[in-house]
Amino acid sequence: MVGLSDIPCLGKIVDRVSDAMVDPLFRGFDYMFCYKDSVNFLDSEIRKLGNHEGRVSRRTDAEKNNGKTIDMDVSKWQQEVKEIQRSTEEFLEKYRNRSSWRCIYCLPIPKPVSRFKLGREAVQMAKRVSGLYDSGKGYLENDIAFLPPIENVPASDTEFKEFKSRKDSYDKLWEALVSEDGSMILGIYGMPGVGKTRMMEQLWQEVKEKKIFDKAARADVGSEELNVIKLQNQIAGHLDCHFQSQDDKKHRANQLKHSLLNGGKILILLDDVWSQIPLIEIIGISLAEGSSSKGLKILMTSRKKYVCLDNNCEHPIEITTLTTGEAWDLFKHTVGPEKIHALQDESLVQEVCNKCHGLPLLIHTVGKALKCRPHSLWKDALYQLENGKVEKIAEIDPRVYVCVKLSIDKLEEDAKSCLLLCSLFPEDANIHIRELILLATGSLVPDGESRICAMVDILKSSCLLLDCQEDHTIKLHDLIRDVARSVAVSDPKYAFKIVKCCSRLPDDTDYCTRKFMHLQLEDSDLHFPGDLCCPDLRNLWLQCLNNVIPKFSGSFLSNLRFLWIQEGTSYYVKPENSIQCLGKLRTLILDDCYMADINKNNVRFFPESLESLCIRNCRMPLLMKLPDLKYLRKLEIKTLFGSEVRMVPNAISSLRSLEELHVPHGIQILDQSCLEELFGSETDMDGSDISLNGSDIFLDGAPLLAEISKLTNLRSLQMFFSDFEHFHCSDMFVNLLEYNIWVGNQNKAWGTTEDQSVPFKRSITLMGNQIEGFGSLIERAELLKLYCTDINVGSIYDSNREAFADLRCISIRRSSSMEYLARMSQGEIQHSCQPLTSFSKLTKLQICEAYEMKYLFSKSVAKCLVQLQEVYIFDCPLMEAIIKNEQDTSNEGDIINFFKLKSLKLLRLPRLESFYGEEKEMQHSSSTSIMDDSAAIPLVQSLPLFDGRVRFLFLLLLALLLLFVYFTKLPRPFVH
Repeated sequence: MVGLSDIPCLGKIVDRVSDAMVDPLFRGFDYMFCYKDSVNFLDSEIRKLGNHEGRVSRRTDAEKNNGKTIDMDVSKWQQEVKEIQRSTEEFLEKYRNRSSWRCIYCLPIPKPVSRFKLGREAVQMAKRVSGLYDSGKGYLENDIAFLPPIENVPASDTEFKEFKSRKDSYDKLWEALVSEDGSMILGIYGMPGVGKTRMMEQLWQEVKEKKIFDKAARADVGSEELNVIKLQNQIAGHLDCHFQSQDDKKHRANQLKHSLLNGGKILILLDDVWSQIPLIEIIGISLAEGSSSKGLKILMTSRKKYVCLDNNCEHPIEITTLTTGEAWDLFKHTVGPEKIHALQDESLVQEVCNKCHGLPLLIHTVGKALKCRPHSLWKDALYQLENGKVEKIAEIDPRVYVCVKLSIDKLEEDAKSCLLLCSLFPEDANIHIRELILLATGSLVPDGESRICAMVDILKSSCLLLDCQEDHTIKLHDLIRDVARSVAVSDPKYAFKIVKCCSRLPDDTDYCTRKFMHLQLEDSDLHFPGDLCCPDLRNLWLQCLNNVIPKFSGSFLSNLRFLWIQEGTSYYVKPENSIQCLGKLRTLILDDCYMADINKNNVRFFPESLESLCIRNCRMPLLMKLPDLKYLRKLEIKTLFGSEVRMVPNAISSLRSLEELHVPHGIQILDQSCLEELFGSETDMDGSDISLNGSDIFLDGAPLLAEISKLTNLRSLQMFFSDFEHFHCSDMFVNLLEYNIWVGNQNKAWGTTEDQSVPFKRSITLMGNQIEGFGSLIERAELLKLYCTDINVGSIYDSNREAFADLRCISIRRSSSMEYLARMSQGEIQHSCQPLTSFSKLTKLQICEAYEMKYLFSKSVAKCLVQLQEVYIFDCPLMEAIIKNEQDTSNEGDIINFFKLKSLKLLRLPRLESFYGEEKEMQHSSSTSIMDDSAAIPLVQSLPLFDGRVRFLFLLLLALLLLFVYFTKLPRPFVH
């Protein structure tokens, strides 16, 4: 029998209609009549899903506890499971409370529609539950979590506060960071605890927020030996760079290089740098090719300026301590205003804050440690800070002490010794360089003055020493001083001890192990115990606050090598308190002592073993006697009122071993006949009963030069010679390596002995026309001053073309014969085999009242003035040019560059026509004065003062007065 489905075309239609109508019909019947089975199936499926979800949840909790982040798909699946569980629970609750029957005339009639809906909803929910179960099967076997990437932002436990005193420094660093053409390497330096790292972190935070750089990487270098692998790992960790090699430094550096080049704009931060960083070994990029690495910037912090410079940081920025107001604001913010108010003693809080000396690290640590502490702990903290015991403050962070001590420990030996010696000076003391030199050369650093000055420069660049407003003085930050003292006392290598006592030494000190003692005596009755033995004590700095030096007896000081008696109270040196018993003493310094009676009773005061004797600001005896000090190598005497030192004949010449003679106010040799002539025949040579007014006495004593000429070992001389001395021996000073010599009338001398701490190793000041014996000194001088003299510098240079190679400063006043300073013809230059070095170190030039001076330098010499910084020319009526072209036509277009000239003052030069003058032009104009009243218009045709042939790149000050010239253009660039 043929059915409808067998009919072509019609059969397909019938099948489709059947599927569309019959299948839903039967599903509907299934929903209606089998709804209970559907609900039971749903209930079993939801239970199975719940069990699986519980296992997944336990695993996700474990991953979260391990710090991992759950995959988004897993979290979404868990959220969907919770939703379906909630929906299923609501459905099952509705099912349990259903009413599937209704009563009609007390007969139960089923509700087909309600049953249909329940069955259909149960089937649909079961499908969703089964699908979620299937999709979550793999979550137990596969990874469902991952470690989050490290957040590349600075982590600091302190809030960054902006301070007015640091705004300029911060702005300069920010501008250099964001500038495309700026330096590749930037540096921040400053003393420990001043806030270098915190400023670096704030710059890092700001560039990240403003998206200046694509990536930033930080590496903490530290004071340990440079570990290239460690630094590479730190940088790579921030750049998401995974090394293929774990120990091949070159391969890793090459990989880092390409990571940096491919990473866009990258900032590398190097914190706590102590030495030069070999970038080529670490990141594969050298400083030479840094300019080709567009977008790469390196910001480093260091405690030492020279470390930044060694790493090619052109302009490192120094971070200094906070001002008093800024420090107080930060301290209040750290402690909390309410805590300070509750303490009810704001003055105590301010004292503690002041003892932090503007160091943010110390302010934070002390403020946090005392934040909620009682009044007694605040008092104790103040006591500890005043006594330099930062580490003993209750609950103080030990990093404060450790970070400063680390800076000290990393110093080279001589620099460390100088710093520890500076710590012996009182709080806030201005330490004169000369005092440190005396203290150091006699005790811990015997290598000499130049070595100590070099160590001071190192300490300054390390921010451990501060400059003072006074010239040639330094200062120690109180925190640095306190830690340095602690190191000096605790380190057995130095074994310092600072003792303050009255009539007896304290008993709580281990004197036997001390090597350097600073003893402050308040009582004149002190006698050193005879049974006290200090075999290691070599250095003693004695301050006698009672004005009387104690007696040196017993074995307490038997091994003493260095003794400094110093303070501003004029100690009374009695002859009976002789130090001759100190048989091993090598260095003696007497500072501000009353020595007028030292020659009484013919008692020998100085021990024969002395090698260095320094007398400063002392009241001298009428006649200074020096016994046979055959080992004395250095003698330095600086009198209290700047008067000459009077000595007996042969007092100087008998010192055969003398190498350094420093008596800047001069020596006057007086013999017995001179005293008898003035005061009678009863005058004794000790001069104890004589009072002379040195300013009213002028004696023709024994020639000082004759005695100095016998000192064959003399290498350093500081001396004033009166203008009546005669210098017959021309080679007397040839062997001098260092000299500061003044010749002339001391009462009239211009810039002679007013500052004896001249920062020049070789200087000479001359008044008058005496040049015999001084020629070699003038040629080798670093500082040359000529006053009221006809000594011709030009003639000296003409006779010796190698002269003035070390000259740094020259000052000439009132010269009536000098026409020029230095000239050299082009022919001489062409025939010279050696490069011209004369005047190449000249930095300061001062010419006043040179009445015959027409110009200063020829063109060839002017080209050597590469270091010139200051020029001052005043009242030279015949000067026509500063530089004169000596008919050199070979390079007419040459421009003379003064790269470092900052100050140019040309005052009262009525004939000055041009800064750079041609010889023919000068000859042409020499017959016509600018002040000539016969001219209708004064020199209208005169040359411009600056005509483009000289260039000043950094000129900051230009002063022109009464030149009477016209000039049309200034040097370009005029001001940089």
